[in-house]
Amino acid sequence: MKLVKLSLLVAAALAAQACGGTDGVPGTDGKDGPVGKPGEAPPQDGESSLGLVTPSKGILDREVEVSIGGNGTRFSEGAKPSFGPGIEVLEVTTSTPSLINAKIRIGKDAAVGPRAVTVGDLKAEKAFNVIPAINVVGAGGKAEVEQGGLVQLAIENNDTRAFDPNAFQLEAGDLLDLGSRASGPQAATAFALAAPLAKAGGSQVSVVNLDASGNPRVSFLSASDALQVKPRAPTPFDLAGGTDETFASATDTKLFKLTSPANAAAIVDYQVQVAEGGTAVPVAFVFGTGGGKDDRVGQVLPGRNQFSGQFNPPPYDLHVALPVAVSASATDHFVVVADLGGKAGATAKVTATRAAAMVANESSAAHGADAPQLVGAVTSAAGQVLSANLGSETEVDAYRFNVEADAKLQLSATSDADLEVILTKNPNVFEDPAGTPAANRQVLGYLYPGKQFAAQRSLTAPVGVTAVYAVVLSDSQGTVEDRSTPACASSS
Repeated sequence: MKLVKLSLLVAAALAAQACGGTDGVPGTDGKDGPVGKPGEAPPQDGESSLGLVTPSKGILDREVEVSIGGNGTRFSEGAKPSFGPGIEVLEVTTSTPSLINAKIRIGKDAAVGPRAVTVGDLKAEKAFNVIPAINVVGAGGKAEVEQGGLVQLAIENNDTRAFDPNAFQLEAGDLLDLGSRASGPQAATAFALAAPLAKAGGSQVSVVNLDASGNPRVSFLSASDALQVKPRAPTPFDLAGGTDETFASATDTKLFKLTSPANAAAIVDYQVQVAEGGTAVPVAFVFGTGGGKDDRVGQVLPGRNQFSGQFNPPPYDLHVALPVAVSASATDHFVVVADLGGKAGATAKVTATRAAAMVANESSAAHGADAPQLVGAVTSAAGQVLSANLGSETEVDAYRFNVEADAKLQLSATSDADLEVILTKNPNVFEDPAGTPAANRQVLGYLYPGKQFAAQRSLTAPVGVTAVYAVVLSDSQGTVEDRSTPACASSS
């Protein structure tokens, strides 16, 4: 209310002046206010400090431009800040007595968390924070998996860059990506398998995205220990008989190991069976001696309906058959069996067998469909292992195996490029005419090994004759350069 009265008085005095009234008597001086505090002296040498660092955080595997402000500083031209291990200062673009602008590069393996920033003798504690581009969250909040185990992960994007759903792919040490996808610009899900000998302990998870040039590259990194891999001992295979396995959950896996001696060639056959009416939808992965992601040598799962994409119903009799060569050391195979059915309590029978084998070399003479190369006899006690190659897109190679007419022949082929292998009674017949009665059919089955088809494929078929042929040619979807084709055959 004092301000209101004062305003009225001033207005009245002005109005009186406007009307020509006499001057008033000057008022007395007001009292002095309280004495102010003494002024502070400017900082002396040794009392300078670092102020704010902007931005105050940066992401792994990124370049960032930061500004560092100082209080009472006398930064010289070219003064260089330090952010600690894992962060490289690329350049100092501007330097004034109280401000430094710098471009920094945060390494892929830099430790996440707050860190000090220093310029010469000046230090600002916890002034800059290194954060991962992605957070990885597993069941119950923990991202962990056993060797040879399955894991489902939620991936949170901390970056302003969006996930690209067309380029999204998981890369995580010895994890095999079995189905990862971006559900939005800032979120994704992952489903992966840890290799049997994946390195135990903390592991970094990364995501492939498109770079500025539109090419896929690893560009989203987690903390170096975001995923914990737990050690696990595999169960040795018993060649005397199979074991009935029960899957306790959707991510439960069974891990087995078979060691074959170094002094004899052999064919090993890993078999997974589910009875008619069973609920398991098994998948088997086979890894070589190294036991890592890149040591995968075969896999198998049930066939799918080509229209609906659904798995064909059981019964299942799945095989991964592989040759074991004579070598200076023993050969290890690690086998992971999982259930894609998603129902707890599902069962499957897992069996491993090993048979002696003869090793054949590819003939230097032409061996097309009109002159097949004789590989040799295949019996229930011994098989044949053949290493061959296909040198051009138009080359067709044919191989003859002698078998017992009442036997089932198991043929497996591994290739580093896409091939078509036709198991046939007549090397000149690649496809039976539509409507051919079963008793008159010549073609026993097809294999499609190669990069697009998971490298290795197996086929088991009753033969009904004493001579069968494996005809190898380029798959129409691939290109041929140098296609090595180790193949093995056994009968039962």
